[in-house]
Amino acid sequence: MTRTIVLTVLVASLPALAEAAADVPRSPDDGGPRTFVVANTTGRVNLREARSASSRSIASYAAGALLDNLGDCRAADGRVWCDVQPLGGGPRGYVAAEFLATATGPDGAPALGPDDSALRAGEGRFDATGRIPCAQDAGQPMTDCEFGVARAGGGYATVVIKRPGNRTRAVFFRLGIPIGADSSEAEGDKPFRATKEQDLNLIRVGDERYEIPDAVVVGG
Repeated sequence: MTRTIVLTVLVASLPALAEAAADVPRSPDDGGPRTFVVANTTGRVNLREARSASSRSIASYAAGALLDNLGDCRAADGRVWCDVQPLGGGPRGYVAAEFLATATGPDGAPALGPDDSALRAGEGRFDATGRIPCAQDAGQPMTDCEFGVARAGGGYATVVIKRPGNRTRAVFFRLGIPIGADSSEAEGDKPFRATKEQDLNLIRVGDERYEIPDAVVVGG
């Protein structure tokens, strides 16, 4: 009798277990979203220190905020929680998955799976090449620089620009947003800045200036 009851309970639980597993977002390495967008809320969503609604709140985000999927979503404390941090860096913690949706790039494509753009760019495996306006020093008139771009879909891309003296500068994009460049401590303090004018990304790396159209990043 006991054995029959246990088996009945397990069989009855299988649909619920399958449904719960389906609601757990996958990691980017398993084809899941690289970035989430905060959704399904009219207020703010808390970033928790642990996987629990009673855990300390580290930060909070309004709808539309972009959070990197760090690849560890799992059930705990009666909900599914995802390990996240703000796009490009910031405090790391956990947000309930019910408030997260897959972010899409400027071309409407979802950003899914691993981002291999930096790797392919480093190997010279570009999706497109061309020339963009550039300048290397303060006050220097804009000229043209050769570039190559490796794209990973969803507005994820690495643009590598040829500079004088056989040097290069890589600029990294996520969801079509420029988030940084590959400047090093050996080059001195070269702050990264980016602004947008219509479909043109105006990039500054120290005194260097680059104008990168959206079409370079997403194609078309």
